[in-house]
Amino acid sequence: MATIETVALRRGGLCLAESRPSVQIIFLLRFLTGTALCAQVAGADGHLGRTAWGALTWVLMIFSVYLFNGVMDVSEDRLNGSRRPICRGDLPPDFATAVAVGAALVSLLSGFALDPLMGLLLTVVLVLGYLYSGPPFPLKRSSGGTVLTGGAATVLTYVAGALSYASEFRVSMMLIVFVLAASLWTALVGSTTKDLPDIEGDAQAGRTTFAVTHGEATLRRVICAVAIGLALAFTAAVLLLDLPLWPSALAMVAGALAITVLCVQGRRREPYGAFMATQYALHGLVILTLV
Repeated sequence: MATIETVALRRGGLCLAESRPSVQIIFLLRFLTGTALCAQVAGADGHLGRTAWGALTWVLMIFSVYLFNGVMDVSEDRLNGSRRPICRGDLPPDFATAVAVGAALVSLLSGFALDPLMGLLLTVVLVLGYLYSGPPFPLKRSSGGTVLTGGAATVLTYVAGALSYASEFRVSMMLIVFVLAASLWTALVGSTTKDLPDIEGDAQAGRTTFAVTHGEATLRRVICAVAIGLALAFTAAVLLLDLPLWPSALAMVAGALAITVLCVQGRRREPYGAFMATQYALHGLVILTLV
């Protein structure tokens, strides 16, 4: 017979799975990329200890937000055939909600203890997370709401990474160009490729996403045009401004081409996978190049 500790430990692991570890990793990479870009300006004036503290605090908040999203998304996830723990019936929604609330509170306390501005940034992310998933008018029901929250959370993550390292947000042209390109890639390409395999379920759930209102064929054309356009614009900016970001620019071009081919082939889930792989490459290459 399982003990209380065993059940709690197992449910804790299921909470982690529900919060999508691949997403937690990419937010960590965004945070560390903000740190690396800031370090090019701040130099040795930064604090690695603060960076580690800030990174753990930030990821804990993202964990909370995505776990809460899993609780709120259970109806749509079942319509779309998701096999995440709550949909399978392995993780009670009440338990997941309690863990999400606890993680958010711990993250806020830790963030304000680190820096009042960090605490404020975490508060904004928490509010965005609730507005995206929670009642009465969740932003997730429309593509515009998804773009807004995804883009804002991404930008704030880079800001938090820079703030944790240098105790202030130091701006450089390289940081501006990368953050703008990567945030638009997340907001526009990520949101559209994510909706591609869930069109029928989203329609049944009453969502008014771009895919539901304009149809799959139009969505595919938009995905291809936006992905290629962003990749070319990013590459042009890197070349014209002579920034050491060309490995990431090449990664975005390769990712855009892969997404285009997959969309033309009629694939549904693979374009989002290509988007995520490109995300990992973009940030990993910046960190490796600068550090």
